[in-house]
Amino acid sequence: MKHVLLYIAGILVLLTGCYKDKGNYDYHPLKEPVVSNFDTAYNAVVGDSFIIAPKIVLGSGNTKYTGLWKISIPGQMGTQDYTGQELRIVFGLGASRFPAVFIVYDSTTEMKYYYKFVINGTTAFARGTIVLSDNGSASAISFVKEDGKVQPDVYRDINHDTLPAGALQLMMMQNANYGNLITSYWALFSSGSGGVQLDPNNLKKMKTLPDNFYAKPGPLQVQAFIPNTMGVPTGIMNRHLYVGATETAPFATYYGYFGVPLAGNYSLGRAIIANTPETNGYYLGFEETKQKFVRMDWRTYLDTNYVVKDSMFTPKNLKMNVMYMARFSDNDCYAFCDSAGAIRELRFALEFISNGKDPVFHALLKRKPVIADKISAATLWAPSPVGVFYFASGDKLYRYNPLNNDVKELATGFAGKPISMLKLQNSGNLLLVGVSGSIYYLDVSTGHMGEKIRQVDGIPGSPKDVIVRAQ
Repeated sequence: MKHVLLYIAGILVLLTGCYKDKGNYDYHPLKEPVVSNFDTAYNAVVGDSFIIAPKIVLGSGNTKYTGLWKISIPGQMGTQDYTGQELRIVFGLGASRFPAVFIVYDSTTEMKYYYKFVINGTTAFARGTIVLSDNGSASAISFVKEDGKVQPDVYRDINHDTLPAGALQLMMMQNANYGNLITSYWALFSSGSGGVQLDPNNLKKMKTLPDNFYAKPGPLQVQAFIPNTMGVPTGIMNRHLYVGATETAPFATYYGYFGVPLAGNYSLGRAIIANTPETNGYYLGFEETKQKFVRMDWRTYLDTNYVVKDSMFTPKNLKMNVMYMARFSDNDCYAFCDSAGAIRELRFALEFISNGKDPVFHALLKRKPVIADKISAATLWAPSPVGVFYFASGDKLYRYNPLNNDVKELATGFAGKPISMLKLQNSGNLLLVGVSGSIYYLDVSTGHMGEKIRQVDGIPGSPKDVIVRAQ
C-alpha cells in the first residue's frame, strides 16, 4: 500500500511540473494623475478663509480619491492635518512661511501621490512700510499701506503706550536659516528704556530692551544695532558690542537674549562695518579713546590684531575721530573723519577672512574730500550698491562718486525742511527721504537724479527710519 501511495504522489508532482502557466506578466506603468488648479505657493491672510480646490483626475480617469493635507508649523514637531479633496479652513497659523504637502490616495491601485507647496501667512501689517519718527518730545511708529494711506502713531493706538523721545533706528529680526522668517522688530531710542521689541504680525509690544538681558543691565545707551542673518539683535550699547544668544533653538525663549558684551578694554563709536561676522566674518569698529580701528568677530574683541600694509594712514593710531564708515566690498571701504576740524576721507581694503593667514588692513588713501564743506558728524548717509554715496546737508541732497570726485545735487527739493532720514531700497534704485511730516520716494536708478516718484504725508514728526515689507 505504501508503494502505491508513493507512486501516486510521484505522478502528481510530474503533472504539476508539466502545467503551462498562461498568466499575463506584461507590466504597464500606472499613469500619473492629471493635476490642475493647484499651485506651489499660496498667500493666506490671518483670520480669513483659506481655500485650495485642486482638480485631480487619476490615471484611470477616475476622480474619486482620498485627500490628506499636512501643514508643517515652524518650531513645532508634527503637522496640522486636514482630510478632503479640498482644503477649506479659517487661516489661523500666523504670519510665517509654512511648508505643506497634499497627498492623493488612489484606493484602487493603493498608490499615493505627493504634491508639495508653501503657504505664506500674512497680516494687515505684512505689506507696507513701518515708520519710526520723532517729534522732539516722543517717538512714534506709524504704518503706511501700499496705497499710501497712513495710520499715524499706530503703535500708541495698539499698545496704549507712548514711546520715548530720541528715535534712532528700526531693525528687523530675520532668520536666513529658517526660510527668512521674520520674528520681530526692534525700535531703538536714545532715551528711556533704549528700545522695544514688536511682534511683526500685529505691532504689539513684546518687551523692552532691558528685558532682553539674562540679568538686568542697568542704564542703557544705544549707539546702533547691526543686521545679521541669524535673526538675533546685535549692537553697540554703552560703547561695547553685544551679540544675542544663538546657542538655543531659534524659537526657544532665550534665543537672542543678551548676556555680557564682548570682553575687552574698549569704547566703540557708532561707526561700524561688518562682513558676515556670524559665519566666520568680522566687524571693524572705531575705538574712540585711543582713536584706532579695531577688529572683532562674532564672540571676541580682537583689538588691533591685524597686519597693516600700505602706508597712506595709520589705522592703529588715527589721531582722528571717525564720523562715518561704509563698506562696498572688502576691497572698497571708506571712512570719513574729523581731524581737529579738518575733514578727511580714508579708503582701505580688508583681508580679514583669510583662511588661517594673518588678517591684513590695507591703508590705501587719505585725502581731503571735495565734499568736505558739506559734511559733518551730523551728516546722513546712504551708500549705494554701485559704489556711490547719497548724503544730506541741511535741506540739500547730493550724490557723491569717490572714484571720480563727481558731486551732484539731486533734482528734488524739500521746501527748506531739514532732511531727517535717508534709506535706499530696491537694490539701490529707490531712495526714501524723510523730512518733517513726510517721506519722499525718489528715482535714483540708472539715468535718473532723484526725481520724485511720490510723496507720503501725515507722518507724526520727523521720520528717522523705515522697514519696507513686500510680504
